[in-house]
Parts: sequence; C-alpha cells; structure tokens
Amino acid sequence: LLDTGVLHCDPHPGNLLRTAEGKLCILDWGLVTTISPDLQLTLIEHVAHLTAEDYAKVPNDLVRLGFVPEGGETDIESSGVVDYLTFVYSAWNSGGGASKLDVPALLARVQELTAETENGLFQIPPYFAYIAKSFSVLEGIGLSSDPDYSIVQETLPYISRRIMSDPSPRTAGALETFVFGDVKDDRTARVLSPKRVETLLQGARKYAAATAAVDGADPTLLQPLDTEAAADALLDTLQTPSPLQALVVEQLTLVLAAS
Repeated sequence: LLDTGVLHCDPHPGNLLRTAEGKLCILDWGLVTTISPDLQLTLIEHVAHLTAEDYAKVPNDLVRLGFVPEGGETDIESSGVVDYLTFVYSAWNSGGGASKLDVPALLARVQELTAETENGLFQIPPYFAYIAKSFSVLEGIGLSSDPDYSIVQETLPYISRRIMSDPSPRTAGALETFVFGDVKDDRTARVLSPKRVETLLQGARKYAAATAAVDGADPTLLQPLDTEAAADALLDTLQTPSPLQALVVEQLTLVLAAS
C-alpha cells in the first residue's frame, strides 16, 4: 500500500500461498484499491503524528486523508472526533484486535459523530473502507496464532525503514515528528527521545530481518538491540544522505556546541 500504492483488499487465507522459496504468493486480484503517492505520504505522516502523540496535527491529517472537507479542522477538533480516534488507535495499537473493542459501540459512535458534525462533516472515504476490510482480514489471521497480535504494530517496521531512508522532505518531517514529538519545530532546543529512537531502530531491524528471511536471515538481525549495535547503525547512516543522517548531524552539532 505505502510502497507501490496498490492494496489487495481480499487477503483471506485461501488467497495466500507460501512458495518453496519462502516467498508470499497472493492470488485473486479481483478486489484491489490504489492510492496516490501524495496519499501514501499523508498516511505515513499520520502514523508518525499518532505514534508521537502529536495530536494537534491530526485535524489537518483528517482533511488531507479525505475524512473532513477542507476548512473543517476547527469544527472536527471541537466535535470530539480527534479524541475518539486517538482512543481507538491506542486500543488497537495495544494488540488483541477487535476483542479489546466493543465494535458495535465503536461503529455506533462513528455514526453519531458523523451525524453530530455540521452537514455530516466527518465521513469515511471510499478508499479507507477497502483498507479497513483488508486490514481486518489480515489481523484475523494474525490473531489466530497470537491473541495479542496488532496490525498497527505490524506496520511499524516498514514505517521505520521508510522514514529513516526516504529522502522526501515530507518523510523527513515525519521522522522529526516521530523522534521529537510536538516540539520538532523548535530546532534550537529539540532533543532526541531515546525511547522513540530505540523504537525506530527496533522497527528498522525487524524490517531487515523480515526481508532477509527469504534469502536466509542473518541471525544477528534477530538479536535484542544493544548499545554497540545502535552505534553501528547510527554510523552507517552517515555514509549516505538521508533524513536520519541529517538529524544525527544536527544533534551532534548541538552537543558539541554545548560542550
């Protein structure tokens, strides 16, 4: 979805095969949705805002994602939609899928919020209905083997790798949101959050382990993160221009200037 802009919307077990090489073969491409490159970046930014708890950016995200008409940010913020979506995201992020949520009540509340906002301001865009269908099926497969499986957490490895390496200014902004939170715009005082950096590096290492598995994974990719490994990872970023490289240089400059 975020790499090619194409999403298979009916990924039930009968449409998924494991090849002899350990790769995934997806069948029956009769139900597919596509999203534009701009919308792909907006989804990445939205995940970064939610992960960093930068909720002030969420109303604008909802406009850019098509949930709210342009100009409706203030009305949406005062309606309680942002607070409710934040609650739902937090619950889903913790794992366990719909079993931790009262789904009928959730849907009823979304309908109420849609009715309560002026002129039905809050709406579900068609493309998102397809994403929700696909993710619900995939999460059901995950929950069948792990009762605490979280489809939201499953996206973190890709998001981590993408915002660390994609040179786009918008993904660079998403990276800054992820590691600095709502103080990212204060370049003279912002400081990296060790916890968020660790989460980011763990996500990137999980992505590397997952993508290497089909070719015979390096066992070191699966070991817990340690200080030396983190230092090596940061040094590697200095070899190639990337959003993470820029942040490392900025923070080292601040440290040296304060010495």
